[in-house]
Amino acid sequence: MSIIKLLSLIIVLSVAVQGCIEETPEEPPTAIPDATATVEPTETVMVTPPITPEVTPDYDNGIPVTYILWIDSVLGFKRIRAFEDNNYISLPPDFDTLNFSIKKGDSVRWVHDDSYNFPMTLVSNEELWADRTAYLRWQDSRFEYSFNESGTYSFSIKEYPRIRNQTITVI
Repeated sequence: MSIIKLLSLIIVLSVAVQGCIEETPEEPPTAIPDATATVEPTETVMVTPPITPEVTPDYDNGIPVTYILWIDSVLGFKRIRAFEDNNYISLPPDFDTLNFSIKKGDSVRWVHDDSYNFPMTLVSNEELWADRTAYLRWQDSRFEYSFNESGTYSFSIKEYPRIRNQTITVI
């Protein structure tokens, strides 16, 4: 019976204590007055860089230029470099490997750059050479031709007819 009295006492005390504790409603946080920043206009100075004329390399100094052009079975005529004697000539970044002009006496060297070693035959659509002459069997195989006559010449890769033709204009 004493356990029942003890439990009753605990219940009565807990009810009495609950009544003594007053719940206060939580107040919303008070707004902090925001400081309004005043933006004052400032003078902006525009700096215009000086206009420099575009420099195009001068290829007309009498020394023939050799263009080295890498070809493969996926990208076709993909990359080009130019050399005058043993000096590298910087070509413009937008140089088009499919359509470009060279001077009479310049040479183009096509280099087989296919990582799969698929054979490629470079064909001159104007029949500057016989088909088998420009047969590039292995990677790093090369064929070079010197252009001594003015005109427009187009080239294709026999084994890959879907690859776009290359056009070289000799001036």
